[in-house]
Amino acid sequence: MSELRQKEILHMQIRLFRLAWMKWGVGLEKCAEWFDRFQVDRYISECYEIFHVQGDDVNLGEVARYLKSQGAEL
Repeated sequence: MSELRQKEILHMQIRLFRLAWMKWGVGLEKCAEWFDRFQVDRYISECYEIFHVQGDDVNLGEVARYLKSQGAEL
């Protein structure tokens, strides 16, 4: 994977984390716990080819569905 692609993925992971924290109304710690426990960064990286052509709201919805499927209670 190229360095540019890695930076793009990291940017998306950070952006989606920030949006999740703001839109879901949970504390930073809880949001970070979910992202860590359920390996959301890995999920975003694996789905990047789809995510990079969709909007943030759609991607955040996908992350929420993923978390719920893993047992998170949003």
